[in-house]
Amino acid sequence: MLNQFLSNANWLAIIVAAFAYFGLGSVWFSLLFGKQWMALNGIPAPTPETKEQMKKMMLPMMIKTLVMSLILAVAIGFLVMALGIGNGTAGIKLGLLLSAIAVIPLIMADMYLMKPLKLWFIDAGYHIIGIILMSIIISVWH
Repeated sequence: MLNQFLSNANWLAIIVAAFAYFGLGSVWFSLLFGKQWMALNGIPAPTPETKEQMKKMMLPMMIKTLVMSLILAVAIGFLVMALGIGNGTAGIKLGLLLSAIAVIPLIMADMYLMKPLKLWFIDAGYHIIGIILMSIIISVWH
């Protein structure tokens, strides 16, 4: 089955889905919830000195995030093919199922780290919407 997937997967859909998830994160954690997310994590607003340090850190972190998004998209692509999913509704259902698998451990970790529930909603919301988005893209793009 793996060989069949590797040779028949819609790699363009997988790459686009990964970039969609990555792009959603860029908007989610900057324009939509950036200030709240930083405050809930206790991250102070950047000063001119720390902005340079942050710029140096951001490129490697963004590359790692994109690679992880690609890995997630490949896994979703494999599941879409293995389950024979070929429409948006089934893609949404798969995305919801995978989101539950992804965000339940996130809330468990946040509970023990004594993180605010609002932070969990910001983090989990991104992953839920992103995974559903990727699942839809890969499911409908043949």
